[in-house]
Amino acid sequence: MRDILGDKIWEMLFPHGTYCIICGKFIDKTRKYDLCDHCIKHMTFKNTYIDSEYDFAMASMGYGLYERRLVFNLKYDGKTFIARNIADILYDSIYKEVSEGRNCPLIDADLIIPVPVHQNRLKQRGFNQMQKIGKHLSKKLDIPLEANALLRTKETVAQKALSKEEREQNLLDAFSVNPIYKNKLKDSKIIVLDDIHTTGATAKACCKTLEAFSPKKIYYLSLLFAGNRHHLMVE
Repeated sequence: MRDILGDKIWEMLFPHGTYCIICGKFIDKTRKYDLCDHCIKHMTFKNTYIDSEYDFAMASMGYGLYERRLVFNLKYDGKTFIARNIADILYDSIYKEVSEGRNCPLIDADLIIPVPVHQNRLKQRGFNQMQKIGKHLSKKLDIPLEANALLRTKETVAQKALSKEEREQNLLDAFSVNPIYKNKLKDSKIIVLDDIHTTGATAKACCKTLEAFSPKKIYYLSLLFAGNRHHLMVE
């Protein structure tokens, strides 16, 4: 209930098409993703295919200063209304693949499973940002969201200061599958939904956990790609 009330309060304070979700400048309803001209000009909307051992993996944006603010404003400042805008960006990136004649198996998935957070972090933050984004994306794609199928059973330290090897060690045995979803995962095509892809340690840990329950396909979709340091920025 607190989570729902929080969403409604934010929506009242920041109604759609009134303020830029990055810098807070006044905008009008014609602005795409509720972004002002300045902020949208400094963002990289470019699909990146991610090398992985899974069936398909893609990120929708670069990892510059302005792109990061999308995630940080939602994740750390609690501006949960931004989840809707992020879902719009993800949805458009998926259908960009389709409109340009490329194969995008994400549209035929059976389930969306967000990367989970540990219960202690959930209590502290009050919400899982990926579950918020997934709720909106689920409606747009008409693919069910199974927010509780994957559980974070180990409280890990923050990944950002760790090397690739340290990240993988940090996430060892960090996830498990909720037993009541075992049959639903079998022979299903699953999208694992994440916010930032860096070394791929989180994606690998989540997908490996799900793989044990015999899904038909495992796809991975991230908003931002931080897998290298050559991010395109418009000056």
